[in-house]
Amino acid sequence: MYTLYTISIQSILIVYLTVKYYGNKFMKKLSRREKEKQMREAAIISAAEQLFSIYGYANVSMDQIAKKADFTKRTIYQYFQDKDDLFYGVITKTFTQLAAYCGKALQVGKNGFDKIRLSFFAFHSFHRDFPAAFKLMNQIKVMNKVGTKKNQATPKQKQFQEVDTRMFQAIAATLEEGQRDGSIRKDIDPAESSYALAFITTGFFTQLAETGESFTKNLKLDPDKFIKNAIGLLSDILRPR
Repeated sequence: MYTLYTISIQSILIVYLTVKYYGNKFMKKLSRREKEKQMREAAIISAAEQLFSIYGYANVSMDQIAKKADFTKRTIYQYFQDKDDLFYGVITKTFTQLAAYCGKALQVGKNGFDKIRLSFFAFHSFHRDFPAAFKLMNQIKVMNKVGTKKNQATPKQKQFQEVDTRMFQAIAATLEEGQRDGSIRKDIDPAESSYALAFITTGFFTQLAETGESFTKNLKLDPDKFIKNAIGLLSDILRPR
């Protein structure tokens, strides 16, 4: 029987595979005006991502983003409610990329435990391939503080929340799958553990990103071996006792 979590895993994989293999076909079904609208939005997000990565969210203005994207500020506001909304557009793109990386791991893993373990390595690959985007993910805590002052979520914030929820559901579903196939201990709560694993993994790679190569060099550690060992330790806590 499929659970809500299992269905969520399939949803992420279906979205990922659809975009990867059939994205161009879908684009052909759009009108020219719709295509241009998507291209403008993507260009604005790309410009904002570059500026946020270099200067930080708080130090970038909508005027700077408009200039970088080569659009008027009025055009920017046609696509995004405000700077907060635009930031969530950038973060949604980042989390979607991360979901795609993890989606591949969920495809090839032989059981629940293996899928989680490979997802950790997928997280590392994303951290390595998109260092600037990974750092932007950590600025979400700033946005959460700002968001508490607002009565209603912006459109892009709602999109981000949906992607974020699906990712946690996918982790929980995989833990649940591992409990069913016997590869993951049964004394943990899948939903709660999904948050714990995300926090631990993000914390590790955030610290690694902030220290750069100085940490491993000073301790004379092989970076790849160090990361592999850390992922091994994290994975092992999920094994049946």
